[in-house]
Amino acid sequence: MTFIKHHWFGLSISVFMLAYLFVFILVLFSPRYDEQKRGFIPCTEIMAEELINCEDKIGCMLKTVAKNTWCDVTIVAKGFSLWAKGEQTTPWANYLFEPKLPHQEKETEDETEESLQEFYTQTPNIAASMQNLRRLNQELEEQIKNQEEKENKEYEQQ
Repeated sequence: MTFIKHHWFGLSISVFMLAYLFVFILVLFSPRYDEQKRGFIPCTEIMAEELINCEDKIGCMLKTVAKNTWCDVTIVAKGFSLWAKGEQTTPWANYLFEPKLPHQEKETEDETEESLQEFYTQTPNIAASMQNLRRLNQELEEQIKNQEEKENKEYEQQ
C-alpha cells in the first residue's frame, strides 16, 4: 500500500499512456478505406477537415487531435457495449472488419491488362532498352562536351 501512496502519479500516468497506446494501435491496424465508412474513418475525416482550418496554430491542432482521440475511444467503447448487449459477435467487430471497397468494373481491369501486354510486346527486353538509353545518353553528353570545348577554343583564339 505504501508503494501506491508513493508512486500513484507515475502509475496513473502509465495507465493513461498505456490506454492511449492501445487506442493508437487499434486505429493503426483498422481499415482506412471502406465503402460504408465504418470504424474510425468518420473520426479521421472530421479531424482532417478541422486540421485544414487550423492554419498552423498549434493549440488548434492539439485540440483537434485530442477530439479525434476521444472520438476513437467512444467508438471502442461503443463496440464493447454492443458486444455486451449481444448485438455483435466480438467487441472489436465495429472497427476491425473486412472493408468493402468500391467495385471496379472488369473492363478497366481488362484494359489495364491489355495495355500491359501491349507494353511488353513493344519492349520485350526492358533491361536492354535501358542499357541502350544509357549508351545514347553518354554519347549525347560526350557530343555536348566536345562541342563546348570546341566553342571555348574558338573563343580563346579570337
